Amino acid sequence: MKFHQVRALVAIDQCGSINEASQILHVTQPALSRSIKDLERELGLTLMQRSYKGMSLTDEGRRILRHAQMAVESMRRLQIEADNIHDTAVGEVAIGVTSLTAVLPGFGACISDFQAKNQRVRIKLIEQRPSHIVQRLRDGTLDFALTSQQNTQRLNLDWEALDRIQGNVFCSPGNPLRHARSLRQLQYANWISLDAVGDGSSQFHQMFEVNDVHPPQNVIECSSLLLALGMVQNANAFMTLSNFAAGNTLTTAQTPALFKVEVEEIIPEYPIYLVCVDRHALTSPAKELFHNLSAKLQAKALAG
Repeated sequence: MKFHQVRALVAIDQCGSINEASQILHVTQPALSRSIKDLERELGLTLMQRSYKGMSLTDEGRRILRHAQMAVESMRRLQIEADNIHDTAVGEVAIGVTSLTAVLPGFGACISDFQAKNQRVRIKLIEQRPSHIVQRLRDGTLDFALTSQQNTQRLNLDWEALDRIQGNVFCSPGNPLRHARSLRQLQYANWISLDAVGDGSSQFHQMFEVNDVHPPQNVIECSSLLLALGMVQNANAFMTLSNFAAGNTLTTAQTPALFKVEVEEIIPEYPIYLVCVDRHALTSPAKELFHNLSAKLQAKALAG
């Protein structure tokens, strides 16, 4: 099996046609077709099928694709590492964050300090839900992530615990149910969830589960923190947030005030982790930034 065969499979899937893929890879269409046929023969599988819409993966091809994507991404990072060693090219570090971890005290300063000392390294900060972050770590499009989800061993990733942050229920100051004292009184209220409602590992889901309260029916999923805060005001909705996120200046510019609802139930903490596939396999810039963030954020947690 040759790398150019694997790269051809990924490129054709991305482009949807051999013609476009051949232009991107700078090879002829017959050569690209031959790479796919050779790969299929070596694997003993039919990976692609042609239709009026172009080329598409078979069921077997879709199962193989994730491994092919990881191989292509791994080779790209290998080249970045080699270039860093020779100091001939700009490096890149892609970091996943959640709406909570993006506003952690010390995070922005650490990124800025690293960039000032490593001006040739390009930093990419990508905000997504925790479940999406895990997918991107696995397919290799993120070097590592600063996430706010539970460490589950079945995910087979490299986790480093940094902190646990208390969450609370918030609403707008004018919400007529703002003085409720139990989640049971809010079962029929409007709620906003930053995570997928069906995500059993999310803080929102666990808040109702650990307190043996039936989850609310009127829930809007919203992955944008600023949009969610606006809806808390406009729809008289409730949501869970950390105190950091609720008091952050970026959010208060959108929503002048939030009201903390003093419910009697336990509100689960947000666990904060640095997570990657394998910290020892990180490129040199990514490894340096990973350890810098670990040291600074743990120091902030102890000081706080």
